Amino acid sequence: MMIADAAEYLALSRAIRKLPGEIRAKAFARAGRRVTQMARTRYLKRAAPRLKLPQRVIREKTTARFNAGGNTSEVVVKSGWIPLHKLGATQTRSGVRVRLRGSYKSAFIAQMKSGHVGVMMREGAARLPIRELFGPNPAHDITNNDAVYLELLAEVIDEAMAPRVLHEIDRLLPR
Repeated sequence: MMIADAAEYLALSRAIRKLPGEIRAKAFARAGRRVTQMARTRYLKRAAPRLKLPQRVIREKTTARFNAGGNTSEVVVKSGWIPLHKLGATQTRSGVRVRLRGSYKSAFIAQMKSGHVGVMMREGAARLPIRELFGPNPAHDITNNDAVYLELLAEVIDEAMAPRVLHEIDRLLPR
């Protein structure tokens, strides 16, 4: 990590201010889009082991958007509780086994008349009622552990934003 003093930052900000507005706007928009994608990737890498899920499952429920006009960046995770059958549940003699999640003793895989497939478990000793079992909810994890993910976003901004803006300015300036 490179350490810079205040004079270097002041000189850099003056140089950026002297650039034409069109180049400045393009550079910040491109850098913002790229840093937003970097934040999404880093979120996936951090969330997957926490939730014991493959990254692809979380990636399907995650979008990243950057609004250059409003200078806003969003990494949105929209998710319900993930059904265990979507995580590769297999029936065993003693119950159901789900890769990365473990075994669920006395559970069974059932297909309803509606075509819905789920991992079910009886509520008691009787045949009915039964309930469906679910895996984790990525959006719920963010809500419950917001400090972990706010720290992640701060890391991405600190490490990537300034170098990315400079990279984009360098690409836009004529040689």
